[in-house]
Amino acid sequence: MKTKKGISPLIATVLLIGFTVALAAVLMTWGLDYVKKSTEQVGGKTEEYLKCSDLAFEITNVDCQNNEVIVQNNANIDIAGMTLRVYVGPDITIVNGIGIPSFANAHYAATLTGATKIEAIVSVKGSGAANITCKDNIKEYIASC
Repeated sequence: MKTKKGISPLIATVLLIGFTVALAAVLMTWGLDYVKKSTEQVGGKTEEYLKCSDLAFEITNVDCQNNEVIVQNNANIDIAGMTLRVYVGPDITIVNGIGIPSFANAHYAATLTGATKIEAIVSVKGSGAANITCKDNIKEYIASC
Protein backbone atom coordinates (compact mmCIF):
# COMPACT_ATOMS: atom_id res chain seq x y z
CA MET A 1 0.00 0.00 0.00
CA LYS A 2 1.30 3.40 -1.06
CA THR A 3 0.96 6.41 1.18
CA LYS A 4 0.65 9.90 -0.19
CA LYS A 5 3.33 12.27 0.79
CA GLY A 6 2.54 15.88 1.76
CA ILE A 7 4.71 18.85 1.05
CA SER A 8 7.78 19.08 3.12
CA PRO A 9 7.87 21.49 6.08
CA LEU A 10 10.54 23.58 4.34
CA ILE A 11 8.35 24.19 1.26
CA ALA A 12 5.34 24.94 3.48
CA THR A 13 7.34 27.53 5.42
CA VAL A 14 8.58 29.18 2.21
CA LEU A 15 5.01 29.35 0.85
CA LEU A 16 3.68 30.87 4.09
CA ILE A 17 6.41 33.51 4.09
CA GLY A 18 5.71 34.29 0.41
CA PHE A 19 1.96 34.74 1.02
CA THR A 20 2.69 36.93 4.05
CA VAL A 21 5.07 39.18 2.10
CA ALA A 22 2.60 39.50 -0.81
CA LEU A 23 -0.26 40.36 1.57
CA ALA A 24 1.92 42.90 3.38
CA ALA A 25 2.84 44.56 0.06
CA VAL A 26 -0.82 44.90 -0.93
CA LEU A 27 -1.75 46.36 2.45
CA MET A 28 1.20 48.80 2.39
CA THR A 29 0.23 50.08 -1.07
CA TRP A 30 -3.38 50.63 0.01
CA GLY A 31 -2.31 52.18 3.31
CA LEU A 32 0.11 54.64 1.70
CA ASP A 33 -2.54 55.85 -0.79
CA TYR A 34 -5.06 56.25 2.03
CA VAL A 35 -2.64 58.20 4.22
CA LYS A 36 -1.58 60.43 1.31
CA LYS A 37 -5.20 61.31 0.42
CA SER A 38 -6.07 61.97 4.05
CA THR A 39 -3.04 64.22 4.50
CA GLU A 40 -3.92 66.26 1.40
CA GLN A 41 -7.50 66.75 2.60
CA VAL A 42 -6.39 67.84 6.06
CA GLY A 43 -3.79 70.17 4.55
CA GLY A 44 -6.44 71.86 2.40
CA LYS A 45 -8.78 72.32 5.37
CA THR A 46 -5.93 73.71 7.46
CA GLU A 47 -5.05 76.27 4.79
CA GLU A 48 -8.71 77.27 4.54
CA TYR A 49 -9.05 77.62 8.31
CA LEU A 50 -5.85 79.66 8.70
CA LYS A 51 -6.62 82.07 5.88
CA CYS A 52 -10.23 82.58 6.94
CA SER A 53 -9.35 83.01 10.61
CA ASP A 54 -7.01 85.90 9.73
CA LEU A 55 -9.89 87.87 8.18
CA ALA A 56 -11.35 90.87 9.93
CA PHE A 57 -14.01 92.72 7.99
CA GLU A 58 -17.31 94.42 8.72
CA ILE A 59 -20.26 96.10 7.10
CA THR A 60 -19.62 99.68 8.18
CA ASN A 61 -22.53 101.48 6.54
CA VAL A 62 -25.80 100.75 4.78
CA ASP A 63 -27.28 103.69 2.89
CA CYS A 64 -30.89 102.76 2.14
CA GLN A 65 -31.60 105.92 0.13
CA ASN A 66 -28.65 105.52 -2.23
CA ASN A 67 -28.83 101.68 -2.27
CA GLU A 68 -25.23 101.31 -1.18
CA VAL A 69 -23.44 98.97 1.23
CA ILE A 70 -19.92 99.77 2.46
CA VAL A 71 -17.68 96.93 3.64
CA GLN A 72 -14.37 97.58 5.41
CA ASN A 73 -11.45 95.11 5.30
CA ASN A 74 -9.56 95.47 8.60
CA ALA A 75 -7.02 92.69 8.01
CA ASN A 76 -3.66 92.34 6.35
CA ILE A 77 -5.09 89.87 3.83
CA ASP A 78 -6.81 90.75 0.56
CA ILE A 79 -10.41 89.72 0.09
CA ALA A 80 -10.66 88.12 -3.35
CA GLY A 81 -14.44 88.32 -3.69
CA MET A 82 -17.53 89.44 -1.83
CA THR A 83 -21.09 88.13 -1.84
CA LEU A 84 -23.89 90.06 -0.18
CA ARG A 85 -27.19 88.48 0.78
CA VAL A 86 -29.94 91.07 1.08
CA TYR A 87 -33.02 89.83 2.96
CA VAL A 88 -36.30 91.48 1.99
CA GLY A 89 -39.09 89.63 3.75
CA PRO A 90 -38.92 85.98 2.70
CA ASP A 91 -36.84 86.81 -0.40
CA ILE A 92 -33.07 86.85 -0.63
CA THR A 93 -31.18 88.86 -3.23
CA ILE A 94 -27.59 87.86 -3.98
CA VAL A 95 -25.12 90.59 -4.96
CA ASN A 96 -21.66 89.47 -6.11
CA GLY A 97 -18.94 92.05 -5.90
CA ILE A 98 -15.27 92.67 -6.34
CA GLY A 99 -12.66 91.99 -3.71
CA ILE A 100 -11.23 94.43 -1.20
CA PRO A 101 -7.50 95.09 -0.69
CA SER A 102 -6.17 94.90 2.85
CA PHE A 103 -7.13 97.83 5.10
CA ALA A 104 -9.46 99.31 2.47
CA ASN A 105 -13.19 99.55 1.94
CA ALA A 106 -15.49 98.92 -1.00
CA HIS A 107 -18.90 100.25 -2.00
CA TYR A 108 -21.48 97.81 -3.34
CA ALA A 109 -24.68 98.77 -5.11
CA ALA A 110 -27.73 96.74 -4.10
CA THR A 111 -31.47 97.26 -4.06
CA LEU A 112 -32.15 97.81 -0.37
CA THR A 113 -35.82 98.83 -0.33
CA GLY A 114 -37.48 96.83 2.44
CA ALA A 115 -34.23 95.12 3.49
CA THR A 116 -34.20 93.77 7.04
CA LYS A 117 -30.83 92.03 7.11
CA ILE A 118 -27.64 92.01 5.05
CA GLU A 119 -24.97 89.32 5.23
CA ALA A 120 -21.46 89.56 3.80
CA ILE A 121 -19.62 86.40 2.75
CA VAL A 122 -16.05 86.70 1.54
CA SER A 123 -13.55 84.55 -0.29
CA VAL A 124 -9.76 84.71 -0.19
CA LYS A 125 -7.10 83.56 -2.61
CA GLY A 126 -6.10 79.92 -2.11
CA SER A 127 -2.71 78.40 -2.83
CA GLY A 128 -3.96 77.24 -6.24
CA ALA A 129 -6.07 79.13 -8.74
CA ALA A 130 -9.31 78.64 -6.82
CA ASN A 131 -10.62 80.98 -4.15
CA ILE A 132 -11.53 79.79 -0.66
CA THR A 133 -15.00 80.80 0.53
CA CYS A 134 -14.98 81.57 4.25
CA LYS A 135 -18.35 80.07 5.18
CA ASP A 136 -17.75 80.32 8.93
CA ASN A 137 -16.84 84.01 8.82
CA ILE A 138 -20.11 85.68 7.80
CA LYS A 139 -20.82 89.23 8.93
CA GLU A 140 -24.40 90.30 9.53
CA TYR A 141 -25.95 93.76 9.54
CA ILE A 142 -29.52 94.34 10.74
CA ALA A 143 -31.06 96.96 8.48
CA SER A 144 -34.34 98.83 8.52
CA CYS A 145 -34.75 100.16 5.01
